[in-house]
Amino acid sequence: MDEKTRKDSWTVEDDKVLADTVLTFIREGKTQLQAYQETATILGRTKQACGFRWNKTLRKQYNIQRVNRSKPNEVHSHLQQAMISYDELVKAYEKLKQDYDQLRSEHQKVKAWLTNGKDLLRIE
Repeated sequence: MDEKTRKDSWTVEDDKVLADTVLTFIREGKTQLQAYQETATILGRTKQACGFRWNKTLRKQYNIQRVNRSKPNEVHSHLQQAMISYDELVKAYEKLKQDYDQLRSEHQKVKAWLTNGKDLLRIE
């Protein structure tokens, strides 16, 4: 196994490799942890060292905010909105069904009226 030796100072080139890798991974929808692992392999550092350097120094330079992927309130909000949308769809469906039944009934009446009128015209 490759043993990594402690490297205390970060060069401008090291920072650039770390920043480029993290930003690329973020753009591709990958995690920062994956970026730290990749950078650690490239620079011969630990992923913990890469993560620490990114979070304490570089992240601020690139104005990247930490994202908590599990936001219960946001998830709850989306579920609540989905339920409201579902309830609205059910109501709209019921209204359409009533309108359809009413139109169908009126259609039957008009059809019967026309049939009766046609029969009356034949008799005379």
